[in-house]
Amino acid sequence: MAFIIAAVLGVIALAWFLRRLFPALFAAVFVLFAPVWLVGGALFDLLRRPLAFLRPVGLALARLVGFVLVLPLLPFIFAWSFFAELWRQFQPKASPAGVKPPTPMQAATRRTADVIDLAAFRQRQEKE
Repeated sequence: MAFIIAAVLGVIALAWFLRRLFPALFAAVFVLFAPVWLVGGALFDLLRRPLAFLRPVGLALARLVGFVLVLPLLPFIFAWSFFAELWRQFQPKASPAGVKPPTPMQAATRRTADVIDLAAFRQRQEKE
């Protein structure tokens, strides 16, 4: 039981430190595990008759994994997704420079205004 609690706390700590990377790692594990699952299922289908004596052990192990690992983790999964969305709500959206860069239209307007100001300044200088 202590191992399960330590594993849950370890996953929570890992998720906290790797907030942005954790969903990608989680998906990568599933992507890498899917072929293993399919090949293992195919091998199990081929070896079903020779391994028939292991069926009760396998069912008991599947139930044990379901009750010991999956059911206790469900509240943590829902709480993690809830708090991740809650945390995202309070993250500042400012750019790293601290100032929002101008849009291309604003930059072009600024340059045009600078050219007009320079032309007006030169006209005033020529009159004097």
